[in-house]
Amino acid sequence: MTRPHLILNDELTWHDRKKWNEALSRLRDLFSHHKSDLSEMGRLARGLKGQIAAVDHFIQLNTAQVCPNCQKVCCINKHGYYDYQDLIYITALGLTPPLYGESIVDTAPCQFLSEYGCAIERSIRPFRCNWHFCTDLIDFMSAGPAKPLREFNLQFKKLQALRQEMIDYFFFILSRDNNLDVP
Repeated sequence: MTRPHLILNDELTWHDRKKWNEALSRLRDLFSHHKSDLSEMGRLARGLKGQIAAVDHFIQLNTAQVCPNCQKVCCINKHGYYDYQDLIYITALGLTPPLYGESIVDTAPCQFLSEYGCAIERSIRPFRCNWHFCTDLIDFMSAGPAKPLREFNLQFKKLQALRQEMIDYFFFILSRDNNLDVP
Protein backbone atom coordinates (compact mmCIF):
# COMPACT_ATOMS: atom_id res chain seq x y z
CA MET A 1 0.00 0.00 0.00
CA THR A 2 1.32 3.47 -0.86
CA ARG A 3 1.93 5.61 2.20
CA PRO A 4 0.17 9.04 1.98
CA HIS A 5 3.37 10.99 2.51
CA LEU A 6 5.01 9.31 -0.48
CA ILE A 7 2.49 10.74 -2.94
CA LEU A 8 2.35 14.19 -1.35
CA ASN A 9 5.26 15.98 -2.97
CA ASP A 10 6.08 18.74 -5.44
CA GLU A 11 5.59 16.37 -8.36
CA LEU A 12 1.90 15.84 -7.58
CA THR A 13 -0.19 17.54 -10.23
CA TRP A 14 -3.84 17.40 -11.20
CA HIS A 15 -2.65 16.73 -14.78
CA ASP A 16 -1.94 13.16 -13.63
CA ARG A 17 -5.51 12.37 -12.66
CA LYS A 18 -4.71 8.90 -11.35
CA LYS A 19 -2.13 10.12 -8.82
CA TRP A 20 -4.20 13.23 -8.04
CA ASN A 21 -7.30 11.18 -7.25
CA GLU A 22 -5.22 8.72 -5.26
CA ALA A 23 -3.71 11.55 -3.19
CA LEU A 24 -7.15 13.05 -2.52
CA SER A 25 -8.61 9.69 -1.62
CA ARG A 26 -5.76 8.83 0.75
CA LEU A 27 -5.94 12.24 2.42
CA ARG A 28 -9.69 11.94 2.95
CA ASP A 29 -9.30 8.43 4.32
CA LEU A 30 -6.42 9.48 6.54
CA PHE A 31 -8.39 12.34 8.07
CA SER A 32 -11.49 10.18 8.37
CA HIS A 33 -9.81 7.20 10.04
CA HIS A 34 -7.41 9.14 12.27
CA LYS A 35 -9.53 12.02 13.56
CA SER A 36 -7.98 12.04 17.02
CA ASP A 37 -4.40 11.99 15.69
CA LEU A 38 -5.13 14.78 13.22
CA SER A 39 -7.60 16.88 15.22
CA GLU A 40 -5.00 19.62 15.64
CA MET A 41 -4.88 19.89 11.83
CA GLY A 42 -8.47 21.12 11.75
CA ARG A 43 -7.70 23.82 14.31
CA LEU A 44 -4.61 24.94 12.41
CA ALA A 45 -6.47 24.93 9.08
CA ARG A 46 -9.36 26.97 10.52
CA GLY A 47 -6.83 29.42 11.96
CA LEU A 48 -5.16 29.75 8.57
CA LYS A 49 -8.51 30.26 6.88
CA GLY A 50 -9.29 33.04 9.35
CA GLN A 51 -5.88 34.64 8.83
CA ILE A 52 -6.43 34.68 5.06
CA ALA A 53 -9.88 36.20 5.54
CA ALA A 54 -8.32 38.89 7.75
CA VAL A 55 -6.19 40.22 4.87
CA ASP A 56 -8.88 39.83 2.21
CA HIS A 57 -10.28 43.35 2.59
CA PHE A 58 -6.88 44.99 2.00
CA ILE A 59 -6.23 42.88 -1.09
CA GLN A 60 -9.74 43.45 -2.45
CA LEU A 61 -9.40 47.23 -2.07
CA ASN A 62 -6.20 47.20 -4.09
CA THR A 63 -7.12 44.65 -6.73
CA ALA A 64 -10.40 46.49 -7.33
CA GLN A 65 -8.35 49.49 -8.41
CA VAL A 66 -5.66 47.71 -10.44
CA CYS A 67 -7.05 44.52 -11.95
CA PRO A 68 -10.05 45.86 -13.93
CA ASN A 69 -7.71 48.08 -15.97
CA CYS A 70 -5.13 45.36 -16.61
CA GLN A 71 -4.23 44.62 -20.20
CA LYS A 72 -2.53 41.30 -19.41
CA VAL A 73 -4.44 38.96 -17.13
CA CYS A 74 -2.08 37.37 -14.61
CA CYS A 75 -4.84 35.15 -13.20
CA ILE A 76 -3.93 32.22 -15.40
CA ASN A 77 -4.60 28.53 -14.98
CA LYS A 78 -1.11 27.57 -13.85
CA HIS A 79 -1.48 29.83 -10.78
CA GLY A 80 -4.87 28.32 -9.94
CA TYR A 81 -3.78 24.74 -9.33
CA TYR A 82 -3.66 23.31 -5.84
CA ASP A 83 -0.36 21.81 -4.76
CA TYR A 84 -0.03 19.02 -2.21
CA GLN A 85 0.16 21.49 0.69
CA ASP A 86 -3.08 23.10 -0.48
CA LEU A 87 -4.67 19.66 -0.61
CA ILE A 88 -3.66 18.98 2.99
CA TYR A 89 -5.18 22.33 4.03
CA ILE A 90 -8.39 21.82 2.05
CA THR A 91 -8.80 18.27 3.39
CA ALA A 92 -8.21 19.44 6.97
CA LEU A 93 -11.09 21.88 6.44
CA GLY A 94 -13.27 19.00 5.22
CA LEU A 95 -13.52 20.47 1.72
CA THR A 96 -12.82 19.19 -1.78
CA PRO A 97 -10.88 21.13 -4.41
CA PRO A 98 -12.78 22.14 -7.54
CA LEU A 99 -12.49 20.06 -10.67
CA TYR A 100 -10.20 21.47 -13.32
CA GLY A 101 -11.16 21.51 -16.97
CA GLU A 102 -8.74 19.31 -18.84
CA SER A 103 -8.94 21.13 -22.16
CA ILE A 104 -7.82 24.51 -20.78
CA VAL A 105 -4.14 25.31 -21.28
CA ASP A 106 -1.99 26.53 -18.39
CA THR A 107 -1.45 29.97 -19.95
CA ALA A 108 -5.15 30.68 -20.55
CA PRO A 109 -7.05 32.94 -18.16
CA CYS A 110 -7.94 31.00 -15.05
CA GLN A 111 -11.09 28.95 -15.46
CA PHE A 112 -12.32 30.33 -12.12
CA LEU A 113 -11.92 33.97 -13.13
CA SER A 114 -15.26 35.66 -13.69
CA GLU A 115 -16.11 39.20 -14.68
CA TYR A 116 -16.37 39.94 -10.94
CA GLY A 117 -13.05 38.35 -9.99
CA CYS A 118 -12.32 34.89 -8.69
CA ALA A 119 -15.24 32.53 -8.22
CA ILE A 120 -13.39 30.77 -5.39
CA GLU A 121 -13.41 32.30 -1.91
CA ARG A 122 -9.93 33.69 -1.14
CA SER A 123 -9.48 31.57 1.97
CA ILE A 124 -9.73 28.34 -0.01
CA ARG A 125 -7.89 29.34 -3.19
CA PRO A 126 -4.55 27.76 -3.97
CA PHE A 127 -1.76 29.46 -2.02
CA ARG A 128 0.20 30.50 -5.12
CA CYS A 129 -2.96 32.01 -6.60
CA ASN A 130 -3.66 34.17 -3.56
CA TRP A 131 -0.16 35.52 -3.24
CA HIS A 132 0.80 36.09 -6.86
CA PHE A 133 1.00 39.88 -7.07
CA CYS A 134 2.00 41.52 -10.33
CA THR A 135 4.34 44.50 -10.42
CA ASP A 136 1.46 46.93 -11.05
CA LEU A 137 -0.39 45.71 -7.96
CA ILE A 138 2.73 45.82 -5.79
CA ASP A 139 3.51 49.35 -7.02
CA PHE A 140 -0.06 50.47 -6.33
CA MET A 141 -0.05 49.02 -2.81
CA SER A 142 3.37 50.53 -2.12
CA ALA A 143 2.20 53.99 -3.27
CA GLY A 144 -0.75 53.91 -0.86
CA PRO A 145 -0.78 54.67 2.86
CA ALA A 146 2.10 52.96 4.66
CA LYS A 147 0.19 51.80 7.74
CA PRO A 148 -2.26 49.44 5.93
CA LEU A 149 0.62 47.98 3.91
CA ARG A 150 2.70 47.41 7.05
CA GLU A 151 -0.28 45.72 8.72
CA PHE A 152 -0.83 43.54 5.64
CA ASN A 153 2.86 42.54 5.59
CA LEU A 154 2.70 41.64 9.28
CA GLN A 155 -0.48 39.60 8.81
CA PHE A 156 0.99 37.92 5.74
CA LYS A 157 4.07 36.80 7.69
CA LYS A 158 1.78 35.35 10.37
CA LEU A 159 -0.22 33.61 7.66
CA GLN A 160 2.91 32.07 6.13
CA ALA A 161 4.13 30.91 9.54
CA LEU A 162 0.76 29.35 10.37
CA ARG A 163 0.65 27.53 7.02
CA GLN A 164 4.14 26.17 7.59
CA GLU A 165 3.21 25.11 11.12
CA MET A 166 0.21 23.23 9.76
CA ILE A 167 2.25 21.42 7.08
CA ASP A 168 5.07 20.63 9.52
CA TYR A 169 2.56 19.28 12.02
CA PHE A 170 0.93 17.06 9.40
CA PHE A 171 4.23 15.47 8.39
CA PHE A 172 5.36 15.26 12.01
CA ILE A 173 2.28 13.19 12.83
CA LEU A 174 2.89 10.97 9.80
CA SER A 175 6.53 10.41 10.71
CA ARG A 176 5.83 10.01 14.44
CA ASP A 177 3.23 7.36 13.84
CA ASN A 178 4.83 5.19 11.20
CA ASN A 179 1.77 3.01 11.23
CA LEU A 180 -0.55 5.95 10.56
CA ASP A 181 -2.03 4.83 7.30
CA VAL A 182 -5.40 4.14 5.80
CA PRO A 183 -6.95 0.69 6.09
